[in-house]
Amino acid sequence: MRVPSTVVVCGGTVFFFLYLLPWHSLPSMIVPMPSPASSVSSRPKEVVLNEEEEESERGLDEDSELAYQGEQPFTKSSPMKFKDPPLVPYRAILHSGLKFNASQSDMLVLLHIQKTGGTSFEKHIVQDLDIEEPCICWKRRKRCKCPRPNTNKLGTKSKESSEPWLFSRFATGWICGLHADWTELSSCVDYELDKAYGSQVKRRYFYMTMIRDPVHRFLSEFRHVQRGATWRASRHSCEGRLATAQELGSCYTGRSWAGVSLGEFLSCPQNMGFNRQTRMLADLSLVGCYNRSLMPEKERNRIILASAKLNLESMAFVGLTEYQRISQYVFEETFGVRFKSPFTQNEDTYSKSTLDKATAEELELVRQVNALDLELYSFGEQLLNSRFKELKGLDKDFDDHYNYLGEAKGRHFSWDEVEPDE
Repeated sequence: MRVPSTVVVCGGTVFFFLYLLPWHSLPSMIVPMPSPASSVSSRPKEVVLNEEEEESERGLDEDSELAYQGEQPFTKSSPMKFKDPPLVPYRAILHSGLKFNASQSDMLVLLHIQKTGGTSFEKHIVQDLDIEEPCICWKRRKRCKCPRPNTNKLGTKSKESSEPWLFSRFATGWICGLHADWTELSSCVDYELDKAYGSQVKRRYFYMTMIRDPVHRFLSEFRHVQRGATWRASRHSCEGRLATAQELGSCYTGRSWAGVSLGEFLSCPQNMGFNRQTRMLADLSLVGCYNRSLMPEKERNRIILASAKLNLESMAFVGLTEYQRISQYVFEETFGVRFKSPFTQNEDTYSKSTLDKATAEELELVRQVNALDLELYSFGEQLLNSRFKELKGLDKDFDDHYNYLGEAKGRHFSWDEVEPDE
């Protein structure tokens, strides 16, 4: 039977347009989508939960895809896809023998989330590591030079070897933006280093971060904002563009939100402090960046929580502010280095004072608007404790190491001890 020419033409046209669709540009990463611990509304409010919702409110159950199941040994066939340039995860360091090499092209990248103790942690990195060629810091500028230890045959630094082995505020400045998040760093770091030092070598990136109890972190941020902090210089860049003023919104008029009360701080739907840790650790390109109109809020929350957990687990080092000694031990064993002084738990008097003065209703609102961060922190606790237990089991000298962290050449870090300005 002869097929009418009209049918042939129409069919061919359909297949032609299907061919033109950008299938090649569709994302290949699969992010698990469990039900989040709770759907976070833009404005805190009391809700009445049914039995099923009460179960969800308590957190992910043991069968959830994102409940912590322990890190699997890394092999060449592991289902983790790396970006180019490669990001080296903790399990690759432990199970495949990959070691950080400051003499070559490896780079430590610090993702510094506000009010998590990141500044104290970075001070230990730049001034306290017992390494061949430590950073040189200038206290009044609060900047450091962290050169790689290799030199060329003439004994002078080449352009490539003059680049630092640390990408952070003190070592490189905020060249990817003030408190750049995962979305910004993953698309910016390699570009900026190529621009500054050349692209003759392929770098390997070892990401690290500190996270903190969400209630204490949020209250510490509140007090910081109350004293006049704004972080207005943050770029909020995603997919090659900056977030618009309409997408970000604003909680105040004028130069700052100084003098804000806790109630006012909690009642602004556009408050960037809500679930800050989850947002800064997630790949925001998965949810249309800062455009909240593309999907329901519940779906958006589910995706960014899943992405934040995936990225947290892929980091070479994750420390918790509340677990300073364990964090120090895990860092030292992961990278095979030692710090000259122990990490200390500095009491945040501002957040403690606010915590003591806050009403039960206010604290409940703090938990509600940081529900994603609470779930992420629980995941981070299990992640850190799992790594600690694993490294402890491999350390034949665990007692001597853990009980005397930073005491062999013990001293307490202070900017007053570093070199004066040149």
